[in-house]
Amino acid sequence: MFLLVAVLNSDAHVRKVLEGFTAIDVGGATVIDSRGMGQMLAADIPIVAGIARLLGGSPVQESSRTIFSVISNTEALERAKKVVLDAVGDMTQKGVGIMFVVPVAEAYGLIEPEPLPSDIP
Repeated sequence: MFLLVAVLNSDAHVRKVLEGFTAIDVGGATVIDSRGMGQMLAADIPIVAGIARLLGGSPVQESSRTIFSVISNTEALERAKKVVLDAVGDMTQKGVGIMFVVPVAEAYGLIEPEPLPSDIP
């Protein structure tokens, strides 16, 4: 099992990811509002955001969304990662977000999804 975490700075990207997860039968994702370090500093110390803009930086996003999903197998994980990358485009661009995967040793309360028609032998 794996925990896929995607922190995205665009609500449109989040919606695309969730719709994509539904299409590939990755269910049970959790979405929370989140704020990064830059977002917190800009809110607490507005001059930080002003200096960043003066130095040619982009304005700091007000918030982001973090998607968590425990995924049972490697094949489903690969499909889920593709959904995220297809939804956001080039994740190496500043301000898009990040995605990472963590192995999960144990999980409780999960319901196994029905196999997709292509998964049935």
